[in-house]
Amino acid sequence: MNAPRPRTLARAPLPPDPRSFIAFGGELGAEIERITEAAVAAGRWRTPEDIHITKAALPLAYWTYKSWNPIVRAMPGSDIEERLEPFRRTRFDLTPDGFEPMSERSMSLSGDLMCTKGLDDAQDRFYEEVSDLIFGVDIAYANLESTLTAGEIAATTFTEDETPKINLTPRQYQTIIGHRGRRYDIVQLANNHILDCGEEGIRTTIAQLRADGIEQVGVNETETDAMRPRITEIAGLRIGWVAHTFSVNFKPFPADKPWIVNMTPMHLMPDPDVSGIEAQVRACREAGCDLVLVSLHWGLEFELYPHPDQLRWAHRFAEAGADAVIGHHPHVAQPVEIYRPESDPSRTVPILYSLGNLTSLISHPSNVASLVARLRLSTGMLGGMRRTLVTGLELTPVALLAERGQTGNTLKLFPATVLLEASGDEATDVYLSEVAGYVDVVIGDGWRAR
Repeated sequence: MNAPRPRTLARAPLPPDPRSFIAFGGELGAEIERITEAAVAAGRWRTPEDIHITKAALPLAYWTYKSWNPIVRAMPGSDIEERLEPFRRTRFDLTPDGFEPMSERSMSLSGDLMCTKGLDDAQDRFYEEVSDLIFGVDIAYANLESTLTAGEIAATTFTEDETPKINLTPRQYQTIIGHRGRRYDIVQLANNHILDCGEEGIRTTIAQLRADGIEQVGVNETETDAMRPRITEIAGLRIGWVAHTFSVNFKPFPADKPWIVNMTPMHLMPDPDVSGIEAQVRACREAGCDLVLVSLHWGLEFELYPHPDQLRWAHRFAEAGADAVIGHHPHVAQPVEIYRPESDPSRTVPILYSLGNLTSLISHPSNVASLVARLRLSTGMLGGMRRTLVTGLELTPVALLAERGQTGNTLKLFPATVLLEASGDEATDVYLSEVAGYVDVVIGDGWRAR
C-alpha cells in the first residue's frame, strides 16, 4: 500500500501586512508617523488602548501599527484574560440538568469571507480539506465581508480620502460561497464594507444570493423589513436573527434608505446605545422563535482579546434572550466565553467574540488563523416545557495556506493541525509555528493533541 503523499505547504501568496495598500499622504501621513514614533518610543501599544474609531490621525496610527504588530494581551486592569481563561479550550457540553433531548441539529459558524488573491483559481479546491467541517451540517453560516458589483472592481487602497474597498469578482464569489454543490445556508451582510459600492453593490449581492438560495441577514430591502424581526426557517427551526455592524466605514447611506443596513455605532463613541439590539432580541422571542442568534460585526482589529465593553454588551444581549452571540471583524480570532444568564439559567449562551478571517487580504500569521464553531442545537423537554437550546459547542482552528503542486500553488483552508507538520523549509516552518502560536493564545494548546 502506498504511503500518503506528504503535503507541501507554503505561506499564502498575499502581502505580509496592510502596508502594501496603505497610502496616507500629506499632513495626515506625517502626523500618523509622528504619533506612531512617539507611542513606540514610550513603550505604548503593546497592550490595548481605549481609542474610539474615527478618521483622525490617532486612531489611524493606532490601527496601522496594530496591523503588523497585533496585540496579544487584554486591556490593562480589565481582568479579561483571567475571566476568559477557563474557556480556552475546544469542546463544551452545554446541556442543562434534566433536559430530555428529542432531536438534534448542527450548525457551523465561520468568520469573514473576503476577496483574497488566489481565490479565482481555487474553486472546488479551496475547502476540500475542511468541507465536511463547514458544510457537513444542517445549517452553515458565515460573514460575507465582500460585496459583488456590476461595476469595475476597484483596487484595495487605504488613503486619507478613501477607506479600502473589498469587492469580489464573480469567480471569487463562486469559490468562497460553497464547495462541490454544498453552499452556506445563510450569510451576514451587515459589516463595514457593505456600502463599498453603495446601494448598487447591496442589490447586486442580494440578487446573486437569492439566485443561489442563500439567506442573508443584516441588510433590509424595505423599511418594513427593518422594523420587524428577521426570521429564517431552516432545518425545521425558526431562528430569529439580530445582525448589526458597528460601522459602514463612514460611507453615506442612501439618502432615502437610512434603514438599509442594521448599524449600532459600537466603538465609534463613548457609551453607544445598544438598546435597539436588545429590543430586536425580545421581538424575536415574542415572535415565537425556537432560537435567537445575535450576530455582530464588532471588535477592535488586530487585538486578540475583546474590549471590556463587548463583555458588558454581550451579557446584556444574553439576558435579553439571545441563545448565542456570534462575532467577527477584528481579522484575528479571540477567546470565547460561556455565559449563563440570570434571566434564564436553563440557557447557556456561547459568546464568540471573534471567529477571525476565513479568508484574508494579508498573510500575517495572526490573520490566517481562524475558528470554525459548530453548535449542537437540541429540541427536547425541560421542566415540562418543550425547548430548543444550544447544548454543545466545538471549536476547530483552521489556517489559510497555500499547497504547492506541479502546476503552481493553490490557496486552501486546512485544519490547524497541519501547522504541526514539518514542511522541510526552515522559513515556512518558522511561519507555521508563528500561526500556531496565535491559535494557542485564543484556545490554549489542547488542539495540538487532536
